[in-house]
Amino acid sequence: MIQVLKLSETGSILGLRELAKNLSSNIRNAILSETNIVLDFENVESISSSFADELIAKVLVEVGKDTFLRNVKIKNANNFIKTIINSSINERLNEIK
Repeated sequence: MIQVLKLSETGSILGLRELAKNLSSNIRNAILSETNIVLDFENVESISSSFADELIAKVLVEVGKDTFLRNVKIKNANNFIKTIINSSINERLNEIK
């Protein structure tokens, strides 16, 4: 089963950590129930580093990189969003070393 989380339904510029906290529970629940989840960034122009940290990086560290990559796919992210996501993941991973 695949669940699609259309992030544009919450806005085109996503920056609030609280919003990401609410959405990240969907990601955790999907992973725990062994459901694949697609994070669809279509029509999202920008995200903040705190949003990316809360939505993706924290969950990745919590469930493990391999589990996260096996269950979560990122779709339609522009280059800016990809850069912010990668930066947030790297910062979070460096904290645990």
